[in-house]
Amino acid sequence: MANEAIIVELLGNQGDPISYTVAEATTIEKGTLLELEDPRTCKKVSGAGVVLAGIAAAEKVGGDGSTTLAVYTNFIAEMKISAGGTTVLGSGVRSAGADNTVTVATTLDNETGKSMGRSLETGGNAELVSVKVQL
Repeated sequence: MANEAIIVELLGNQGDPISYTVAEATTIEKGTLLELEDPRTCKKVSGAGVVLAGIAAAEKVGGDGSTTLAVYTNFIAEMKISAGGTTVLGSGVRSAGADNTVTVATTLDNETGKSMGRSLETGGNAELVSVKVQL
């Protein structure tokens, strides 16, 4: 997958990883944004403004027999802004789409749990920016 998050610094307890259930047949690359599903399950992000679980801490190979994956929830990473998207220093950030990119969050995103953290710099259109993720 393109646009994986590049970990700059793990915060808290080594990124505060949480174990989630994943589909056994699914391949998930390290650094992939993961969408939260019920019950305590995650998958690759499917679209813009979804509730996020975090990012994959390791690669998950489809068909490997494993149904769990560690997910980082507290870190700083370089993340790619969506085409036509923006971030502003200090603004909330959310998933921009299934392509593993991010964009500025809206007030509604913050209220519905779809904001994933704060932008540590201003950027736009396919630029890499530092994001402090805390889920």
